[in-house]
Amino acid sequence: MSEQKKSPKKQIPFVEILKEAARIVWKNRFLVWFGLFLALGSPGSFNMGSNNSDELGSRGEFLRNYFESHWQIATALAVLMIIIGIILLLLSLIAKAGLVKSVHLISQNKKTGFQSGWKTGKKYFGKLFQLSVLFFLIIFVLVVVLAIPVVYLALNHSWVAAILVGVLAFAIFLPLIFVFSLTKAYSEFYIILSNLSIRSSIETGYDLLIGNLGNSIVFSLLIFAVSAAAFLVFLPVAGISLLILFPAGLLFYYLNKIAFGAYVALAALLFLGLILFLSSIFQTYKTAAWTLFFQEIAKVEKPETAEAAEETEKSIAAAPEKA
Repeated sequence: MSEQKKSPKKQIPFVEILKEAARIVWKNRFLVWFGLFLALGSPGSFNMGSNNSDELGSRGEFLRNYFESHWQIATALAVLMIIIGIILLLLSLIAKAGLVKSVHLISQNKKTGFQSGWKTGKKYFGKLFQLSVLFFLIIFVLVVVLAIPVVYLALNHSWVAAILVGVLAFAIFLPLIFVFSLTKAYSEFYIILSNLSIRSSIETGYDLLIGNLGNSIVFSLLIFAVSAAAFLVFLPVAGISLLILFPAGLLFYYLNKIAFGAYVALAALLFLGLILFLSSIFQTYKTAAWTLFFQEIAKVEKPETAEAAEETEKSIAAAPEKA
């Protein structure tokens, strides 16, 4: 009985994917507009607050007193911020679909633009929104289930047991959140690039992740390394900006307090604008890289007939190739 030949595992060109993503973003700068909406819909990436506890305490006391005496204004502002946050989140879903589809078309040497990408994004908005809500609820339930025993032990003053159970809960939560996050990401790609239903996209996305778990972990670590490198590049830029702005601010402080306040406000807006601009570029690059990576691991075997080849070009295969 002849021994069956095992097909070699697919080698993923990780470095080439990262280079190609950079090339695509550089040559198609309109993609950064999609990245802008992604950045606005991800406010967590702008957490750069002060670590001075005394300063935070005094600010907290001031805000608490202000909210107590002006609760109507505070409530209206809170509602407005929530509405703006929801709108930006919804726009980020459209932008993500538009960006993914645009990168996919560009990688196939097809023409596209911001308007056509945005139109595509609106087409898949409903499915992406439902998918986001579904995964949010799943993660929320997971957090509640894992937190209940920790909270129960803490309320009963069993601190050692609470810490041990908390560590165990975190150890369970970390790999699960990784699986959920990548399953959601791959499901989004299948919705946008193959127009699958929500259920089919989740099932296929999960199969793709399991079949390419090692490659997915490696690529996630590479993206994390790129993120860390981008942050390290940003630090000196921020430092130089502060060195340029500080002397002028000191001058305004001693000359006129009103002018100083206006200068601080303008400097803060410029600084936030810089952060938003850099974040937009990085969000664009990161999404482009993940799109190219997804295309690589979701390829099917090369079809033998021209008809099959033409059919494959229309859609990314729903049955992933396991690596």
